[in-house]
Amino acid sequence: MPKSITITIFLLEAMFDVELMLLVATGFVLGLAHALDSDHVIALSTILCNSPSLRKSIVSATAWGTGHSATLLIVGLLVLAFRVVIPESIMSLLELPAGIALIILGIFLIRSLVKNNANIHQHTHPHIHLDGNGKSYVHTHAHLHKSAFTGILQGLGGSAAVMLVTLATVPSAELGFVFILIFGVGVILGMVSIACLIGSLLTLTASRFKKVHEKIEAVTGLISIGFGVFIIVQVVLQYTF
Repeated sequence: MPKSITITIFLLEAMFDVELMLLVATGFVLGLAHALDSDHVIALSTILCNSPSLRKSIVSATAWGTGHSATLLIVGLLVLAFRVVIPESIMSLLELPAGIALIILGIFLIRSLVKNNANIHQHTHPHIHLDGNGKSYVHTHAHLHKSAFTGILQGLGGSAAVMLVTLATVPSAELGFVFILIFGVGVILGMVSIACLIGSLLTLTASRFKKVHEKIEAVTGLISIGFGVFIIVQVVLQYTF
């Protein structure tokens, strides 16, 4: 029987299995909750400070969520294939990339603010567009790449451990695969929802309250750097004592 038909049959059977549907629903809820992790919200806020419109903010959030989910998918498949549980000590160590990413994002934001050139990305070939107010801005693929790469670095931080622990108890590889996908969808939708809230505020201040917008950028950059340092120090202390 073709593999596609096998998967289809499995999904149809799952629709009528209350226990399986509850597990899938759990994956979706965990994904939404995971998107609300502090380091995720801070990272996305820092990225969105350079987004010229709400639409671009949503696209950036989707790119972040896709990169984040890709990391979870790879690790999740390994957990399913070898039926292993990642030790808590290793999960804590995986917080380091998230901390480093926050520091780098914060530094970039502060640097661009100091140069008074927040929307121009160096070393790329930008394309000029017009925003809703008829003002020109610079947008490049580099911004989306940065969002996706940040999502990848933060893939296993925070409450992702809960998803991996739950995954290790899933009775079959097929259901586990669906669980990971649903979790990823939850993460992406959660980040898009956050982007709609934060992006709306940033778009408003960027177009009407420039001084306020600059202060928001400065505070966001400093918070990103500070929280990144906090994460790294926390991990180092855990392994030192």
